[in-house]
Formats: sequence, structure tokens, C-alpha cells
Amino acid sequence: MSENDDGWTRAYAKQALSDLDAREALVSAGCHKCHRLHFLQMAAEKVCKAYLVKTNGHDHLKKTHACVKNVLPQLARSFFSNTNQNSAAKINRVKAVKRFAAEIEVLAPACAEGGREDNCEYPWEELTGDVRVPCEFGFPNIDDSSRDIVPLITLIRNASESYSS
Repeated sequence: MSENDDGWTRAYAKQALSDLDAREALVSAGCHKCHRLHFLQMAAEKVCKAYLVKTNGHDHLKKTHACVKNVLPQLARSFFSNTNQNSAAKINRVKAVKRFAAEIEVLAPACAEGGREDNCEYPWEELTGDVRVPCEFGFPNIDDSSRDIVPLITLIRNASESYSS
């Protein structure tokens, strides 16, 4: 661990909080789902990087967008272990985070998986040859307005607040 690891941890966490604040502003303004998801994806990625720097050091951090799917559930286990919930409830919360994490990761264009090209930033071509535009796409695999996503956003915010201080 280098002496600057705490600075990197705080920096990633503070930016994650800023991304969540931007997402909330976009929700309040009624902006397209692709933009709300983009800021959620960026906040999740940055809190995961804060967690990785905190646990492994900045020198071991890889320059990649592909960290949310694997790291967010680890972060959830770490944070949920400190709660007073029974173990079955904790396991269910981690499973929910894991489902969301997989969908959030593929929102980044660099993380296309299994032939999926849908992402919240750039137009893409479907197998039919049709060009799709993120602002017109419904992203049916993730509902960012459901109550089910609130614990995930709360986890990202709580972890970011914890790492940013």
C-alpha cells in the first residue's frame, strides 16, 4: 500500500457521490433513462474502485470499466456484514446487488457481454441491422425507478460517504 492510497480512495468515493447527485438531478428533471443509468453506472464503477484501492492499494487497480459485476457484490458483503439483519436477509440483499451489478456493468460500452451492444452512451447496431439510440431505448433489464433499486443506490451512497471521509 502506498501513502497516497487514502487520497485515491477518497477521490474515487467523492466522484461517486457527485455522479449520484447528478443522477438524482436528472431523475428530478425527468431526463432520459440512458442518462440516469449512465451516472448510476459511473457511480457504481467509482465506488468499486474506491473499495479496490482501500483493500488492495492503487498500484493494483486496473484501468478498466469492467469491475462492477464482480466488485459491487464484494463491497455489499462487506457493508452488509456490519448490519443487524439476519444472515438470510443479508444473503438476499447481496443477491439483489449481484443482479443489478451485472446489468450496470454492461451499460458501459467497453463492457459489452454475450453479444449485447446496448449501452447508455453510444448508438449501436442490432443484429437486424437497425441502429439503436440510447435515448430511445428502454433498457428493459434494469428499472431505475423501481423500489428494488433503492437499496443498491443507498449502498453506493453509504459506501461512498464512508470512503470519502
